[in-house]
This record gives sequence, structure tokens and C-alpha cells, in this order.
Amino acid sequence: MKNITNYNKNVNAPVHLHLELKDEYLTEYQKRMLKRYGESSTGVSICRDILIPSDMPLHNLHYAIQKLYGWQNSHLRRFYLPEEVYKKLTEGTVKGWSDLVGILFQPPSEAEEDIFWDDNYKTGNISTWLKKKYTGPYFYRGKFECLEIAKRDVHQLMNHFKMIDVQESFQDYIARTKKTGDKEIRILRKAPLIDLTLEEMNSSIIIEAGTENLLERLEVSKILAGKDEQIVEERLFPAAREIMYNYDFGDNWIIVITKEDNCKNLFESGLVSQEEIAYAKDIVVNKHMPVCIHKDGVFLLDDVGGLSGFADFLGVVYESEDKAESDGLRTWAKSLGWSEKKIANKRIL
Repeated sequence: MKNITNYNKNVNAPVHLHLELKDEYLTEYQKRMLKRYGESSTGVSICRDILIPSDMPLHNLHYAIQKLYGWQNSHLRRFYLPEEVYKKLTEGTVKGWSDLVGILFQPPSEAEEDIFWDDNYKTGNISTWLKKKYTGPYFYRGKFECLEIAKRDVHQLMNHFKMIDVQESFQDYIARTKKTGDKEIRILRKAPLIDLTLEEMNSSIIIEAGTENLLERLEVSKILAGKDEQIVEERLFPAAREIMYNYDFGDNWIIVITKEDNCKNLFESGLVSQEEIAYAKDIVVNKHMPVCIHKDGVFLLDDVGGLSGFADFLGVVYESEDKAESDGLRTWAKSLGWSEKKIANKRIL
């Protein structure tokens, strides 16, 4: 197993993250709406640059992302690695994945109540509630991510399937049925679950929570490597140069998160000043909370249909000739917390 202890960090030092929400399948009209009214410089993405405390876990970063993008924390979410990194770390095997459960990946049993252990918002100002969640000091009190409990859970899964019917993959099934018309699923062999590849396991049993979700107690700066930071084969951390945040599995918002080595590019592009960076660093260190230093794109809202739906929404709100339609849509959006107000970057979080 890889060395997981050889990792040093300066506790509470500012770490620069770049967050990019992107959709590569937007129409030309949708790109135009995002540029014209969504204040997106590219027309295909909504981005944020933030400084966070170096000890911030993924769990607390989730709440900061909610505030940064204007969502209301009303849907499920997950963090996961790029597919190629996931396959490399697990070697594509059940054994490789199970060894990393409780260390990198969440256990297989569904435990939504445990994962969302502090989603206790009921009434009041949700912005104030969110701020308490992403401000340190950080304590993760979910029980299911504890190493001992996570290992026990994955061992129970292996013991339950000491011998399993290994089924053909869905792709093979579709290809075969098109040729032969035989719709009966083929059993390839019998084997212990622990001896299977991940593809074979996913073809043979259903793990509702999936196997790719990262532990939310892990610190962001521990998982991510900066552009000039080495990823050493013998060590588990840092694990990747980017991680994905997936919010609302229906709208399927996906944000790619990377760690920047400094704020030089933003400064040289004239997007932020040295004074703004110094102010943000002071807040991170002394108030133990993240600060937004740059945003590209307006705030979003829940239940709008992803970035493409949001672009269509902007088109109706700002360009529809039917005033009743545009007014009604704007009223609906504001009921979900959407705001057209301009807010200084340093006041977003």
C-alpha cells in the first residue's frame, strides 16, 4: 500500500483554489446568453477563485461552494477523482478499491444521514447558516467515515459476497442482444467479490452510493497537487491535480477544482490587486475562513436544469417579449434565493 503519512502542511496557510463549472454541450444561443447576461467571459463556464485555510476539509468546502454559486444546499452532492486517477489508484480492482476505503473513498453502504450529519438548516438566513459551516475551526463528526467503521463496512460487503455470479457487462449485453436477440443475462463465472475487477463488480451487484466518492473529512490541500507540486508514485497524497464536485444529480452541476500555486496569473491579468490578495490572506489566517478573490459569471440557482437551463433562463428573463413570462420566471428564481445584486468579491463568503 502507498505511504499515506508522508505529508507536511502549514496549518491554516492560505491555499488558492480555482473552481470551474463548465458545460461543453451548450448551443450558440446559450453561450451568447451566458456571455451577455451571465457575465461569463468564455460563454461556457462560471468560475470562482478563492483562498481557503489549508486545513479545510472537503465537507466544509461544499458549503463554501454553495454560497459561491448561489445554491441553497437542497440536493445531494459528492466529490470524486478524475476517472484515470481513480483507475490508477485502485488498479481497476475490487481489492485495490477496498484497501482505500476509509483512507480515500467512502464506504459502500448508503449512509446519507451520516454523510449529511450537520445539514441542520431549518429556518432563518441560509447565508448566515452556510457561513458557520465553512468557517473554522473544522471538526468532522460523521461516524461512517471513521477508518475502523469504514473498514468494517467494506469487510461486511466482501463477506456477504464470498462467492458471486459474475455477469457480463452492460455494454457486452447490449451488443450481444442486438446480434442474437437473446435477452438473458450471461453468467461468465463464479468468483469471490474480492477477486473481481471493479467493472465486473459493477456489472454483477448494485452499490447505490457508488465506489468513487471521496471521504469528506479529507483536507482539500492534502488531496490536491498544485501545478508545480510533484505527485509521487509511492505516496497516496497528494492524489490528483484536480477533483470534481458534483451537485444535484438531476441538474448534474459539475465543478472542476484545481489548486493554484499562487495568485500571479490573476494579478498579472489585472483581475485582482496585491492589496486585495493581502486582505484575503489576512482573513484566511486570522478569521479561519475562505475568501473569494475573483469571480467570472453571475450567481446561479437550484432546479433550473444545469448550466444550459440557466442560460435559457437568462434568455427568457432578459429578452422575452412576454413580460408576464419574464416577470413570473424572475419571481420564481428569487423565491429560490437568486439575486441580481452586484456583490464585492470579498463579501461573497
